[in-house]
Amino acid sequence: MQLTCDVCGCEFDHRRAGKCDCGYGCGGGTVKCPQCGIHVDLPPEIRDKAKKAFDNNTLYARLEREFNLDE
Repeated sequence: MQLTCDVCGCEFDHRRAGKCDCGYGCGGGTVKCPQCGIHVDLPPEIRDKAKKAFDNNTLYARLEREFNLDE
């Protein structure tokens, strides 16, 4: 899905954008503009999917999966 940066006006595909590293617990609901690096909110239609992928990739979730495989 094409997104437009609110600051620099760059149009980019959300899959080409950088991952959010804000540290405020947004849960993957934002991406970074590839041109200026500002955080851009994902539209609602793809936000839930991105948040689920973010939650499945946390350190806690990965450790939980690893320990469940060993049992």
